[in-house]
Amino acid sequence: MRDQLKIGYLKEVDEGGTLNLKTTTTRCTKCVIVAAGKGHRLQEMGSSKPLLSFLGLPIIERTIRTAMEAGIDDFLVVTGYKHEILQIFLKDLSEKTNVRINVIYNPEWETKSNGYSVLQARGEIQEQFLLLMADHLFDSEIARELISQDNDSDVILATDSNTNNPLVDFEDVTKVKVENGRIISIGKGLDTYDSFDTGIFLCNTELFKALEECNQNDKTNLSDAIQYLADKGRASTHDISGKFWADIDDKNAYTKAKKTIINNLNKPNDGFIAKRINRPVSIRISKILLNVNITPNQISLFAFGIACIASILFATGLLPALIAGGILAQLASIIDGCDGEIARLKFQKSEYGGWLDAVLDRYADAFLLFGLTWYLYLNNPSSLSLFIGFMAIIGSFMLSYTADKYDNLMASLINKSSFRIGRDTRIFIIMLGCLLNQVLLVLLILALIMNIETIKRIIICRTKVEILH
Repeated sequence: MRDQLKIGYLKEVDEGGTLNLKTTTTRCTKCVIVAAGKGHRLQEMGSSKPLLSFLGLPIIERTIRTAMEAGIDDFLVVTGYKHEILQIFLKDLSEKTNVRINVIYNPEWETKSNGYSVLQARGEIQEQFLLLMADHLFDSEIARELISQDNDSDVILATDSNTNNPLVDFEDVTKVKVENGRIISIGKGLDTYDSFDTGIFLCNTELFKALEECNQNDKTNLSDAIQYLADKGRASTHDISGKFWADIDDKNAYTKAKKTIINNLNKPNDGFIAKRINRPVSIRISKILLNVNITPNQISLFAFGIACIASILFATGLLPALIAGGILAQLASIIDGCDGEIARLKFQKSEYGGWLDAVLDRYADAFLLFGLTWYLYLNNPSSLSLFIGFMAIIGSFMLSYTADKYDNLMASLINKSSFRIGRDTRIFIIMLGCLLNQVLLVLLILALIMNIETIKRIIICRTKVEILH
C-alpha cells in the first residue's frame, strides 16, 4: 500500500487560545461505509439504525465526522434498508459538511451479507480506501493511525488485542487470530483467537477481487474475503488496544458506548476543582444541551454573561449581592466547561471557538476581580484595597500571557507535571471568599499566587534557555 502521501495540518487550539499546527500525512481520502442492514435489535429505539440519535447526532453522521477528523473527505455509503430516507439525510449532510457523500443502493441487502454490500462499491473505487461500518463508533486517532500504515498488504484491519474489553459483545463480535502482525484466521465462531475485529479497515482494490471470488462460492460475508486474503498472506493488522471503539448492535451496547464517551469528556489537564466539582456538573448540563439547538460559541457567551452579572453584583458593595455573585461566578465556571464538551460531542470544534472562549475567559476574570476590588473599596476605602485588587488583575493577565510561552515554546524544557493553580481553582477561591465575606483575603491570595507563578515561570524559562546555550 504505497500510495502518494497527502500532506496536511492537524489544527489544535489550547486552553490559552493558541493555535498549534501539527503536520500529518494521509495515505487516502476515500471511505466506503456499509449502512445496508436493518438493525433488528435496535428497532425499538428507531426504525433506521444509521439515523438513530446518539448523543445529539445520528450514528452514521458521527461515523462520517469521525472519519473526517482523520482526513477523509470523499465518502461512498452503501445503503439497503430504509435507503430513501437515508439518502435524503446524507445529501443534506454532504451540503452541510461540504464533503462528497455518494450513495449506492444494494438491492440484495436482505438476502446477502455485508461483504456483498462492500462489493457494490467496486465500480466507484480505484484507489486505497478506508472501510467502515455505519454502526461502529471509534476514536478518530484509530483511523488516523490506520491510514498512515505502510506495508504491502491488501487489507489492514484495526484489531483490539484487549480480549477483556467491556464494550465488546463476546457472543457477537468477530474474532481474529493474529501471528506476527498477519491475520491467520477470522470469524465469529473461532475457538482460538487473540484479538477482535473493530470493523475498521484500510483496503486496496484487491479486496473487491477477493469479494467477487467469494461471492461466486456463495460466501458473501466480509470476513470470508478477509480470510481469503489472509490465506494468501495479504491481510495484516494494526493493534488499537486501549482506544475507544464500539459496535452499536443492541440497546446494551448503545448504553455502554454512550457512558464511555461521556466519561471520556474529562480532560487530562483538568485541575482538581474541574475534575471533582465542575466537570461532573457540566457533563450533566451538556447531556441536556445535546438536545437543544445551541452552539459552543453561544454557550461561551452565556457563561461570560453570567460572569458579567456576578461582577456587577460585586460592585454594588452589598453583602447579599456579594454572596449571590460568588455563586454565579462558580456557575459561570461550570458552564464554561460545557462549550468544549458540546463541541467534542457534536463535532463542532473550531480554531475560532477555542480562541473566543480563551478571550472571553480573560475578560470575565478581569471583570470579576475588578468587581471584587470595587466591593472592597466601597467597604474599606483605601489605596491599599485598590493596590491589592490591581495586583490581582495584573497577575491574572500575566498568568494567561506567560502560559503561551511557558506551555508551548518551553514545552520540551518544563516539567508539565508540576503543580498548577488553574482557572477552575481561582474561581472556586473567589466563590469561597464571597460566601465567607473575605474579599480582602481572596484578592491578596490571588494576587500572590498569580504573580509568584508568573515570576517562577520567568526564572525557570530563563534558566532552562541558559542551560541549552
